[in-house]
Amino acid sequence: MNPNSTTTDDVEQAAAVVLRRTAAAAHALADLAARDDRYDQLAALATASYATEATAYLPLPDSAPQITDREADQDLVRQLTALADALDALARTSPDVPQARDRHMAALHTRDAATALRNALPVEQGAAG
Repeated sequence: MNPNSTTTDDVEQAAAVVLRRTAAAAHALADLAARDDRYDQLAALATASYATEATAYLPLPDSAPQITDREADQDLVRQLTALADALDALARTSPDVPQARDRHMAALHTRDAATALRNALPVEQGAAG
């Protein structure tokens, strides 16, 4: 067994799980934003959209996680950014061109999700303002 294959699968699977969590958290955040104007509802919906788009390029986990809006925070933004970096690193070492493209696309949409999530959060939590 190729040890790089295990790492690749781990990164892709971790990214898929976090992106599913992100989409669910972003939907909860959008619902919260409808009641609390400190949050940006459109940015939360954009977060969900980007996270969902990114998962089109990755293997999906079997179940959707149950998430609350409390999980949409700067820690999740940092986690998304780190996963995007890891996906780009995998893409740069992929010998297969379509696989490299898919990983770069997943990284791109993951970065977009991180930016949109940052903007959806209240200023005191790190929004661009």
